[in-house]
Amino acid sequence: MSARDVRIGPTAHYTAYAWHRLGLPHAELFATSTGAGLFWTLRALGEWLVVLHPRLPSMLQYLEARHRGIEAALEDARPDRVIELGAGLSRRGLTWAARGVPYVEVDLPHMVAAKQERIAAMAPSALRTAVAGRLTHAAQDVLAPDFAGWLRQAVAGAERPVVIAEGVLGYFEPDERARLAGVIAAELPPGGRFLCDLRAADGGAAMRVAVRFLKAGIFLATSGRGARADFTDEAEIRSFFAEAGFRTAAPVPVERATPHLARLRQGVRIWEAVR
Repeated sequence: MSARDVRIGPTAHYTAYAWHRLGLPHAELFATSTGAGLFWTLRALGEWLVVLHPRLPSMLQYLEARHRGIEAALEDARPDRVIELGAGLSRRGLTWAARGVPYVEVDLPHMVAAKQERIAAMAPSALRTAVAGRLTHAAQDVLAPDFAGWLRQAVAGAERPVVIAEGVLGYFEPDERARLAGVIAAELPPGGRFLCDLRAADGGAAMRVAVRFLKAGIFLATSGRGARADFTDEAEIRSFFAEAGFRTAAPVPVERATPHLARLRQGVRIWEAVR
């Protein structure tokens, strides 16, 4: 493992390798040997048991539904600027910036530095040229008091900005989630969108089992840093967004983004909140 990869968290390594396994654009640039080791270790430690249940997703299927769900909603939004919080080793910034969309990847300083170094080392020169001036990186703590001011400047002048938080809110305590959602709602212009994944505890026995497997996988992939409390049900999630200041909020239909996974009971859904 290279020195720059030591600074990358286990979740970033794992998800980046999963996206590479799914063949997503530019994901191969962020696939590391550490990610491969985590991916196959999780499989060996028991994830294979999930496939014995016809309606439970594997971690790879869960990550596919999450990632493609956000992609589908992003396509529909036709953004003129994207801010991705906790971007980690996400391949999305390169892909959308190469399409001409200004894209800002936000993470903590050590992760931003590691991401920039990896792009410089791994991305072809033609791709780096294509995203120059469009893909930028910002070292920010999204829970810090000064984040609101930074976000205000980051979305200034955009007509259809989208803020993404993939695999982020689940690690925060409820009050931290509420504070961040409130900041995003306050700084987005009317019509701006917030895309994130959230868990609800309702849904019957199969859903509870799916969530239990998901949390166990997260615990292993993050070396013991587990996910925080779930919402009770979808009604509570809608209230969460309404109290934050969003005009509407609804889950992205699984059938639209990943019809081949629609039969599975996903423990997490992608939510789109509109300012």
